[in-house]
Amino acid sequence: MRALIERQLYHPSVVLPMVALMQMMVAQDFNLSQVGLMVATKGARAALQRSRELICAAHCHG
Repeated sequence: MRALIERQLYHPSVVLPMVALMQMMVAQDFNLSQVGLMVATKGARAALQRSRELICAAHCHG
């Protein structure tokens, strides 16, 4: 079980978002409301971009 946890913990898909979050927290002096707003904004942008890609794929190639 320990090996499984260690393998998952050091996986880039886990480590890279944690590093990005820490960088944001340091840049905002650990102000959690600002960090939360930035995370929400990034998530909204990613969702919008993904929906545009799906719409274009359905419309342009469908």
